[in-house]
Amino acid sequence: MGKLDVSVVIGFRDWGTERIRRSAHSIIESFGPVRGEVIISDYGSVEPEPAEQVATDLEAKYIYTAGDPVWSRSRALNAGFAIAQGELLISTDADMLFSPGSIRQIVETAREAEHCALFLQCRDLPETMGDDYFTSLTEIDWEEMEQAGRLRPRWGMGGMMAIPSAGYEKIRGFDERLHTYGGEDLDFAQRARRAGYRTVWVDEPEVRMYHMWHPPTLRSVEQTEAGREAVKFNKDVVYNDKSYTRNTTHWRFRPQDAIPLVSVVFVTRNRAKLLKEAIRSTLIQTVQDFEIVIVDDGSEDDSTEKVVKSFSDPRIRYFRQDPKGISTGRNLALDVSRGVYTAVMDDDDLMPPRRLEWQIEAITAGFVGSAGSFVNFDDNTGEMELIVSRVPTLAQAAEKGGAPGHGTWMIRTDVMRSIRYDESISSGVDNNFFLRLLRSGYKVSHSGKPILLRRRHNSQVTAVDSSNQGDSAKQALQYFQFGLTNWHKTKLAEEAKLNSYPPIGDRETYAHMIEAYLPDHLVSRNATVQLEVVPNELPQFDGRPQLRSLTQSTTVLKSHLSVSHATYGDMVKLVSLGFDLKTELVGHELATDSESLPWELEAVKDYLNQAPEGQIVEVHRVNAQAPAPADLQLYFMDTGHQRDAVGITHSEQINKNANAPWLIIGRNAEEYLA
Repeated sequence: MGKLDVSVVIGFRDWGTERIRRSAHSIIESFGPVRGEVIISDYGSVEPEPAEQVATDLEAKYIYTAGDPVWSRSRALNAGFAIAQGELLISTDADMLFSPGSIRQIVETAREAEHCALFLQCRDLPETMGDDYFTSLTEIDWEEMEQAGRLRPRWGMGGMMAIPSAGYEKIRGFDERLHTYGGEDLDFAQRARRAGYRTVWVDEPEVRMYHMWHPPTLRSVEQTEAGREAVKFNKDVVYNDKSYTRNTTHWRFRPQDAIPLVSVVFVTRNRAKLLKEAIRSTLIQTVQDFEIVIVDDGSEDDSTEKVVKSFSDPRIRYFRQDPKGISTGRNLALDVSRGVYTAVMDDDDLMPPRRLEWQIEAITAGFVGSAGSFVNFDDNTGEMELIVSRVPTLAQAAEKGGAPGHGTWMIRTDVMRSIRYDESISSGVDNNFFLRLLRSGYKVSHSGKPILLRRRHNSQVTAVDSSNQGDSAKQALQYFQFGLTNWHKTKLAEEAKLNSYPPIGDRETYAHMIEAYLPDHLVSRNATVQLEVVPNELPQFDGRPQLRSLTQSTTVLKSHLSVSHATYGDMVKLVSLGFDLKTELVGHELATDSESLPWELEAVKDYLNQAPEGQIVEVHRVNAQAPAPADLQLYFMDTGHQRDAVGITHSEQINKNANAPWLIIGRNAEEYLA
């Protein structure tokens, strides 16, 4: 049957069953001839059964999310959209009533306007029109509501947002960092505009949304310190985070059929061993919402295909062509890629784990992609050379041409398809492509980070085809400068002197940000991830693993899995088990905030912040040299922090004489597997 016309998601938590029934019923009645669905997303209500019964009665979808100690409208809405089947997605609240025919008109407006995000001002009803008023009604008098309602200011966005499903996927939904109260719709609207979706206010007399009166939520939120901090955090995101793609490192409620955020593309030939290392560096990214597209440009044996299949990762897609050259291979990759963005990689280079994260953050309004700096390293000696690339602008390219390192590009896939690589040249294709991109009016930002480890070895294209590269660069520059008058060149030269390079601070520190991710034969490293679930059995590692967990009674609060002398293969396994990969060279201390607490005590703080008022809590510090308590079979080293470093933030009573309920446990691999 295909997709529905529209999906409307109501997000709520402990919000009154009859209020939800009224809201959902009004939406269903407003569909008219359009094919729509209502999704009631219950984000952790204490008693979910009544709301689920409402959904059953109204033939609406119901989804329940448990386990989150805080209310988050963003997460509640995303949970609903994760199962939505509509071409147009609409979010609203459980205290909104829609007039008959309103959703039908909103769908028609979206079709006519195209590539837009729609918003509707709600009309606030007076205090006399609360739950008691609506309970007493047998039928809603819409004319009375029109007379009583007062328009809410537009800057608050008003409680209804509509966007095509493709736009929702492009910006990756509502920001799931936002919680407790406020800012979700305004943040979403700003991001939709930055992503190229026009803001359209629906202003039709037959389209009305009324806010049923209830006591203001913000008043109760601001009565607690945690609530005030949450509101402050939300405001900071809304006003200061200029990115538009969010939930990049962890989109909890990602729809199963969502397109990948990034396509990481390789064109390769006869370099299976190098390719294997490059793929591994992709698999350890903090952003895991990607696909890897491999185009084999006619390798002479099947070793490349065998390497790709050895990963058994469905995100890796392999394509083979007769040997036609790198430009043809890259165009094939563009044709088959599904990601919103394309991240270019050469088969002999490596990317640090935060490359995709850093680049996505750098793509703000007006830019179609980002590039960055890189570090050259000698594959034999490990000697490193930092290359800080210029900010990629028309002005910087006008005099001598040039482009940021090809392997540092992340550009919207649809834009790259419109430019395409020139298949008539065999070398310098990146420079040619980028100058045509700039001349077409597109803008690319600079991430300000070193985002690539570029391998120096004898079989590089720059080493074996340098003469062709030079000729190609001259031709690309001639095309770029065609039609520029001397006046244009002078103005561009003046502009090029301003902000030529991104600020990087200390060059040595900047380069060492990614040193631990050199190939295995050049460095020895330790690596750690945080686990969401403690596995029943650890995989086989090349290095030595150690599992550490913090538990309260039988509940695991936080677990870390570390591997000393970890290989790239070990890091891939770690990332498949957990998140927040941290890596340090053997013999170096991991760089952390000097004021931060060990992760064990941070976990204690997190738990205490959520503990009920008046709960008796004791933090038990176990010394590695002291005998283990009777109920503690295995133990972890002393943290070195005093009891008051835990930072209890509200009125729990510390009972120093009680039997400690906290256990800090450390287990090495042998004890764990036994």
